[in-house]
Amino acid sequence: MSNAAPSTTNHATKPLRRAGLSAAAVSIGLAAAALAASAAPSITAAPATWALPSNGTTDVLEPVMLSAEDRAAAAASRSSRSSERGGLPVEDEAPAAEPEAPAAEPEVVGTRFTTAPLNVRTEPKADSEVVTVLDPRTKVKITDVKDGDYRQILHKGEARWVTAQYLSKTKPAPKPAGPSSAACASGSGVEAGLRSSTVKVHRAVCNAFPSITSYGGTRGGGGAHGSGRALDIMVSSAIGDQVADYVRAHAGELGVSEVIWRQRIWTVQRAGEGWRPMSDRGSATANHYDHVHVTTY
Repeated sequence: MSNAAPSTTNHATKPLRRAGLSAAAVSIGLAAAALAASAAPSITAAPATWALPSNGTTDVLEPVMLSAEDRAAAAASRSSRSSERGGLPVEDEAPAAEPEAPAAEPEVVGTRFTTAPLNVRTEPKADSEVVTVLDPRTKVKITDVKDGDYRQILHKGEARWVTAQYLSKTKPAPKPAGPSSAACASGSGVEAGLRSSTVKVHRAVCNAFPSITSYGGTRGGGGAHGSGRALDIMVSSAIGDQVADYVRAHAGELGVSEVIWRQRIWTVQRAGEGWRPMSDRGSATANHYDHVHVTTY
């Protein structure tokens, strides 16, 4: 009997090594088939893949034909993996908004001149915003748009509104150098009991408008007239507009605090608002249609 040690070689491992090699071969075969399919898409024959033979041996690989459904699934899988590796989603871009067309500028049909300090408003309403006050004799551009007592003008490129009656086709004469303080040719009887500032108003008006000869001064009943702080200038024609504008233009020099004419009131404190409407008092005299009322400080 031999004392030689038994061989340590385990013959059972040989099939395992062959199985490992066969598995590697299968993997290589599948990769080669996929590469061939992607590189030659024009081949229409059904591609084959490789699998272990059905008899259970590991020595030979048999080709297996794929069905149309399997080929479609494989293509979708390859596309999905390609997208995951490097594909980027494409976002829909919203169409750029078209710029709005600029509003058409109002058409200018002529020019006018202001006859008094004139409020320029944003809308044709007495309570609308006043953007500025134009000096007398200012030239403005007008459009053909009217709304009640208001006329549309073009001021600094914007459509604005002014009271139409204070616009003239001809440029008014420049205002006098200053109110006169000379005694009135019609007499000074009305000045009895008046304060000095009210006397100034009387003399300024009577010298600027010599055709006016009737005035109302101090009277009982209290108020501005009772204290000598008011003067009524008796006039009912269009010249009343000129008198009211003249007194407002020289309010600072004459010490005027308010003017009332044709059911409207103007005050120094709210001069920027221009004429403001007054409630109906029932008669032409009470509503100041037959005289210009001036109150002084």
